[in-house]
Amino acid sequence: MKLLTPTRPSELPEEALLARLRYRRSATDLAANHVTEAPAADVVYWVYQRLNRRLRKQLEPFLDLLAMRSLILALRYSLAGEPPPATILSNSLLAEPLKRLIMATEEAETTVAQLEAFLVRDYPFVTKLATTYRNQGPGGVEQQLADGILQHGLARAGNDILKGMLCYLIDMRNFLMINKLWRWQVNQAPLLTPGGKTETTSLQRIWATHDSDRLSNLANRLAGEPLISTKATGMEQCLLNGQTRLLQRAGRDPLGLAVIIEYLWKAQLAVHNQVLRKSLAPDREELLEEVLLL
Repeated sequence: MKLLTPTRPSELPEEALLARLRYRRSATDLAANHVTEAPAADVVYWVYQRLNRRLRKQLEPFLDLLAMRSLILALRYSLAGEPPPATILSNSLLAEPLKRLIMATEEAETTVAQLEAFLVRDYPFVTKLATTYRNQGPGGVEQQLADGILQHGLARAGNDILKGMLCYLIDMRNFLMINKLWRWQVNQAPLLTPGGKTETTSLQRIWATHDSDRLSNLANRLAGEPLISTKATGMEQCLLNGQTRLLQRAGRDPLGLAVIIEYLWKAQLAVHNQVLRKSLAPDREELLEEVLLL
């Protein structure tokens, strides 16, 4: 089963969609949650419905990433025996059978086993997900799904902008993981995701020597701006800003795929902020030690 909800691709010409998105981009502030009057998740779905067959195929690695993020956040509740907040699954790109699975009141191990059975044919990285749950619990499941979807997408991305974005997200995830484990004073070496521009062996050495200056320098270089704070919120915001600037630069080509990627990225940031603000916890500073950033 595919992660994405199966809807008929649009017949809208690419040029028409790009023109509409360029107009929206110039007339609105996506990052401030003023995409439209609708919630940001509705905007993501609005774009998805208007992608023709060719654009869906090109953007599938990124669309899968958005759907997987909704799945992982919902699983965090489901595996704890709680119903996921409606804001996570409402108008997400996730296929309906997967939504129903997450919302069902099954035992956690049964849910994970069924999820593995649903996805393993199209996403081989979920193989032995149920075993991971038995051995490592929900945290291991999140790690396997998050690492897997990034590497799966990177292997299939045929567009340089999309490849660069996924590499950036892998680096971002690794940097935040190291910073988090330092704050938690964890002794076990982190399981880092391969595929970023920074080699995982180099990052393992940084973690082992607690070289926070080196990590900050790498984050500065990746984001293209000074890292004001090594707190979770400061590093995250710096890296998010860097990705946004890179996509804005790439999106200057009015007929390029980056116009759509930039629009979806900014809408997804708005979704992220809505979930943080409304669903997960009132204390964002502490929350960022738990929230998965893909």
